[in-house]
Amino acid sequence: MLKLAKLAKVAQKVAYEARDRGVLHPDVLAPSDVLPLRTFDALRRITWAGERQARFEAQRLRLWESLAIERSRMDLEGVGLLTGLYVHPKGADLAVRSSDHAIQVLLLAEEGLPHHYLPLGSWAADALTTLAAGEQEPAFIAPTPDAA
Repeated sequence: MLKLAKLAKVAQKVAYEARDRGVLHPDVLAPSDVLPLRTFDALRRITWAGERQARFEAQRLRLWESLAIERSRMDLEGVGLLTGLYVHPKGADLAVRSSDHAIQVLLLAEEGLPHHYLPLGSWAADALTTLAAGEQEPAFIAPTPDAA
């Protein structure tokens, strides 16, 4: 959990909170979990107008938040630099090309929906660069039985 938090460049407590809220499953962590973890971190403090969330109640993932986290689950190598996620009160829309970005912004503006943009492509590239540089130990690969 701690190595994933370091790779994702989020606080350790965020990774544990993500685990506790069902975003991450510690038995099957992989480098690709960077994207859902960073998505969770970016969205956990957002409240849309008219949405009520009491501080003293147990925090659950809201529907739009769950949809965004699930849309962000993809293999790091398959994420292009232009890939981004437009999160809004109705859910989340993935954009992978320049034209997708233009369409999403226009549609959201036309509907008058507030939104938050998440640069998944930049996050994936950053994680891949860190992994390639060897700054992150390969803690996500289970040891082989032969290794002794």
